[in-house]
Amino acid sequence: MSQNFGFHGRVLRVDLTNQTVESLEVDASVYRHYLGGYGLGAWLMWKYFPAQASALAPEACFAICAGLFTGAKTPFSGRIQIVGKSPLTGTWADSNSGGSVASHLRRAGYDALLVHGRASQPTILVIQDEDVRFESAEDLWGQEIPPVFDALKARYGGKRDVGVSAIGPAGEKGSRIASVMNDRYHAFGRQGFGALYGSKNLKAIVVGGSGTLPIADRKTFRALCSRVNEQYKRDIGPFSRFMVYMAKPRWWLAWAYRIFARFGIKIVSPTASFRQLWADHGTTGAVAISVENGDAPVMNWRGVGTRDFPLASKSVKLDGAAVNKMVTKKLSCGDCPAPCKGIVRSKSRGLKDVRRPDYETLVGFGANLLNDDLDLVTACHDACNRYGLDAVSSSATLAWVCEAIEHGDLTSDDLDGINMCWGNGEGALELTIRMGAGEGCGDWLRHGSKYASEYIGRGTEKYAIHVHGSEPAYHDTRFTSLMGVTYISDPTPGRHTAGSASWNETFASAFPLPSAVPKSEQNVSWKGQAGKGITQAHYSNSHQVMNGLGLCMFTLITGNLPWLELLNALTGWGMDERELLMTGERIQNLRNAFNRREGILPDDFVPHPRMLGQGDGLLPKGPLKGITVPLISLRRDYFAAMDWDINTGLLSRERAQRLEMDTLLGDYVAP
Repeated sequence: MSQNFGFHGRVLRVDLTNQTVESLEVDASVYRHYLGGYGLGAWLMWKYFPAQASALAPEACFAICAGLFTGAKTPFSGRIQIVGKSPLTGTWADSNSGGSVASHLRRAGYDALLVHGRASQPTILVIQDEDVRFESAEDLWGQEIPPVFDALKARYGGKRDVGVSAIGPAGEKGSRIASVMNDRYHAFGRQGFGALYGSKNLKAIVVGGSGTLPIADRKTFRALCSRVNEQYKRDIGPFSRFMVYMAKPRWWLAWAYRIFARFGIKIVSPTASFRQLWADHGTTGAVAISVENGDAPVMNWRGVGTRDFPLASKSVKLDGAAVNKMVTKKLSCGDCPAPCKGIVRSKSRGLKDVRRPDYETLVGFGANLLNDDLDLVTACHDACNRYGLDAVSSSATLAWVCEAIEHGDLTSDDLDGINMCWGNGEGALELTIRMGAGEGCGDWLRHGSKYASEYIGRGTEKYAIHVHGSEPAYHDTRFTSLMGVTYISDPTPGRHTAGSASWNETFASAFPLPSAVPKSEQNVSWKGQAGKGITQAHYSNSHQVMNGLGLCMFTLITGNLPWLELLNALTGWGMDERELLMTGERIQNLRNAFNRREGILPDDFVPHPRMLGQGDGLLPKGPLKGITVPLISLRRDYFAAMDWDINTGLLSRERAQRLEMDTLLGDYVAP
């Protein structure tokens, strides 16, 4: 048998019902065609997930997967990826989080963990090299995330010894927007993975490994890693810090942010400055600018940031500089030269050792609810992480509540006496806690706005903003149309981290595999529709390459990494960029085919009228004044570029044959 480099060729399969384990051998061709991460995960789900089974059924399965670079101490590869079926949407589901579980899994000799069945009692799955065992979690069931991780650390050791993935009360009680927390501070936030753990009586997964990963050309690989680390460390310094300081949000710069958006002027910044911005502020550095230029939806997608949450008096209170005053310690995902996260403390709320709120949380619990109290936003964020709850869906559900209260369709009597009006941060915190605990009104709010509106009725469905049950993230489609295409065409509806050309559309970010496609297909204008379908296809496919390799998506805007050089040094494959991009296309197609097999059609992903700029989504003021978005037409162009049938979503047989997927997909190709 020939030596594998860059992967073990082994997947650990666990049956929680019977408490049995087996090692599955995976052929090297699977890795060459689908890489690791989402790619290997999609292959496993296609092979082992029972078609059209309920996401929460015992026979359903999910997989935790390592990208090919994860576990090899590659810069920006300290990630953990999960795949399965979403209990929120019934669609393909995946998530990419910081955390060391996948690195430890690789050191234990496995590329992925495949979990089936349902334990008879609350269980901890423990993997320590070849030793796999099932331990009771009775003493941890019902506990919030911080004490759970404290107990597991005392029992098994810190993250150098083990990686830990666990759920809180929201997942235990089956909230369809429940998250999974990794190494305490990182989350599989979207699509309800916490409910998958809960449905299996799985409180936590603990993984420790002591082995190594085989590398084809270790000397070259290490030299490439050192080069990347040195570049980032060199760029993060006094000059770049000065540039970031000069560009930080100020009231007298607000006009520029609005003009750029209004006229489609791309915001281009030197790579070194972007690296410094991310190292200093992470995503918090984009909050005030995004509210001012229209990127951040306000008041449930019908407000105007410049009018309802202006930079000078409101959004600047939630921006990176304000958040950094609360930071007590920097935090990274691991193997990262530019740690963009942090631990914060809020004296007024009595909080410490809390993961810093990032862009989505600050906009969701802040600008979208017209709440400018940073301490309360942080408390809402902490409640999500303590209970294990998705911050995007929970905050969007609260925006639906605010609008329902405004229209008189909900009252404080429906909400346990809480008058949840716009700007009520205390009310937002109380309702977030109720959602996490599943108590009182939280019992029907805890599944997101679609489920809540169906439960209440009274016409509230018309302002529940979601795509097939999943609330879109806090990037407005009227600001960046290609993000909207991703919301309604990626197999994971409403996701902003699924792969889009939107960063090129608005920031002129470079295509990561430039020699793989013509230059004319790598860039699009901000306004208009021309050429966006094919460019979106290339970027969504390259995004899956990134996930298959196990890298952080923010490297796409802080300076692309030498993917191909690293991959060939790791594996010895000798790929070129065109072949590597094709692996991403296969991954995207297998994710898409999963939905087709589950009976989901393209037209099931319906954008809310406000996402199109229709009805009260046609804004009367601000940088997005009067803007409409032809998302359905843009999706048609994207499907054409992907060779997907617009009605069925099936891949053309000819393209399936070129991708060498026709046999694998079977009947799930277009006739």
